[in-house]
Amino acid sequence: LQGEEDWKGAAEILSRIPLSSSQRQISDEYKAKMYVRIAMLYLEDEDEVTAETFVGRSHVIIGQPDFNNLEVKYQHQACRARIYDAKRKFQDAARHYYELSQVSKATVVAILGDAAAAKADQLDEMIEQQSLDALTKAVVCVILAPAGPERSRTLAMLYKDERTSKITTYLMLQKIYMERVVRAPEIAEFQQHLKPHQMATTSDGLTVLQKAMIEHNLFAAAKMYNNITFTELGFFLHVEPEKAEKIARDMILEDRIAGSIDQIDGMIYFEQGSEAMRQWDAEIAGACTAVNDITQYIADNYPTISMPNE
Repeated sequence: LQGEEDWKGAAEILSRIPLSSSQRQISDEYKAKMYVRIAMLYLEDEDEVTAETFVGRSHVIIGQPDFNNLEVKYQHQACRARIYDAKRKFQDAARHYYELSQVSKATVVAILGDAAAAKADQLDEMIEQQSLDALTKAVVCVILAPAGPERSRTLAMLYKDERTSKITTYLMLQKIYMERVVRAPEIAEFQQHLKPHQMATTSDGLTVLQKAMIEHNLFAAAKMYNNITFTELGFFLHVEPEKAEKIARDMILEDRIAGSIDQIDGMIYFEQGSEAMRQWDAEIAGACTAVNDITQYIADNYPTISMPNE
């Protein structure tokens, strides 16, 4: 069935295997391997809801400290990233894709086996390309994630990674990280790198990309202005004043920007962060970078413990 690309049919057949049967002993490693395989098939069929069910079953096993199958761990991590991506949980997807991009050569050799790795032509190039592919997906997802402090920290971690200068979306990442206003031609160019679900229309009538860019530009406006009228903000964001007010209100209520709204005067007042808060954000970004360096060191020198469980 897989040869015929009948992903759903193959998944349904495998899911009928009684892995929880009390009549025979089945190892946890085999169960996890089958659950992940079934999830991968459902993802190929673009059924992330069912795939998530099987990923959840495998997660209980893979999360155990004595589980050491690196191949299954890697596939599990890839499934989680794709599910978060498909469900538009872009912040979580970016984190998982970034972890996948950090898989070291030693880990890949452990997954392939020494014999297979020795036969693989241009192994280093293959590993680098896989890492860059995962890194590109991480960058796309973090750009689409809701603007706010959490995304800013992830942006800082990705922007400071030397590898990102090699990917095609680097200039957009740079502009988003620098909190600069993104113009229509730049948005149109970035859109070419998106998948269909990343361009879907949300409940407020905007596409995922439109909403992300409007929120980012509003986040950038909050850094440039102390206050602005609804009309001026609407013109700035290329939306109706009422929609601009709603987006700003939602971001303020969700603590993604600091400010207040005066509906009588039709004004939005932005509260600029204090020097202490800016220093605090810088220290958090520095800590994230340090953790990233430590993670990379562990991945390079201790591959058996480097694959994340989540």
